[in-house]
Amino acid sequence: MNVVKTVDATGMILGQDITKIVKGEYKGAIFSKGHRVRAEDIPVLLSLGKEHLFLESEASDLIHENEAADFLYHLITGKFMQPTTVTEGKIEVIAEVDGLLKVNKESLFKLNSITNIAVATLETNQRVNARQKVAGTRIIPLEIEPETLVKAENVVGGSSVLSLIPFEPVTVGIVTTGSEIFKGLIEDTFTPVVKEKLSHYPSVTVKFHEIINDHPDLITKAINQMVENGADIVFCTGGMSVDPDDRTPLAIKQTGAKIISHGTPVLPGSMLLLAYLGETTIVGLPGGVMFSKRTVFDILLPRIIAQDLITKEEIAHLGHGGYL
Repeated sequence: MNVVKTVDATGMILGQDITKIVKGEYKGAIFSKGHRVRAEDIPVLLSLGKEHLFLESEASDLIHENEAADFLYHLITGKFMQPTTVTEGKIEVIAEVDGLLKVNKESLFKLNSITNIAVATLETNQRVNARQKVAGTRIIPLEIEPETLVKAENVVGGSSVLSLIPFEPVTVGIVTTGSEIFKGLIEDTFTPVVKEKLSHYPSVTVKFHEIINDHPDLITKAINQMVENGADIVFCTGGMSVDPDDRTPLAIKQTGAKIISHGTPVLPGSMLLLAYLGETTIVGLPGGVMFSKRTVFDILLPRIIAQDLITKEEIAHLGHGGYL
């Protein structure tokens, strides 16, 4: 790159995008890299505060920001993603499908620890929609040494920083527990809350629903029946506290399911139970899910719908930021 005074740049080739910003109205490249500067461009450039310009030189071993951004895009992305046009040295990542976004946080940290590399993403394990922007990347200077990009490539290795698990069709069963609901003494206000949360996932079909007394054997039987009939996920509402009448955890255990965690370091929703019975996910939902706007259930739901296996260690990590 060569640097020249703007007033002397007529006929020369820009080596950078020139950005114009009008607060609240516009932000974008008014001149793009490769543009040949015309005499009438000079006043415009000066009005943008550009007293000097980077211009293309015939020979350079450095990589321009636009080409570097394209390289980084292909380095960090996986399937079901597409790029925006590179503008002002920045490229963004767009989801092609509705799904669960996963970010390799360790690789992301290592990339951003390399001088002059910048990669920004949404938080991992969240639901994203088709055509939603999920990340962006660029280099900090106008040009960068090839060795830096090679270092970035070595850091990432053969895995992507970003991955997207598409939401596939899933069948859901809901077991509503509580003798007071079973006997008609009170209205079931829990199931509508669960169904409303599931309504944000077009891939979900609630096919089964039963209201069961608090007897654990009856709850176990209802869960097993839904599993046998093809439920991918079974939610059990209520009966998750330490009260003597709350027997849902025992009922889930009696199915033979592997209990991943009964209890989470997230408030509200700490009494949630997560288990797997073969290919089926079973979730015991505490009363806080019905009462509070946001609980641990909302944090885990995108992963549950994506049928992304959740470990006890991952649940333990939820304590950081888990006071909702």
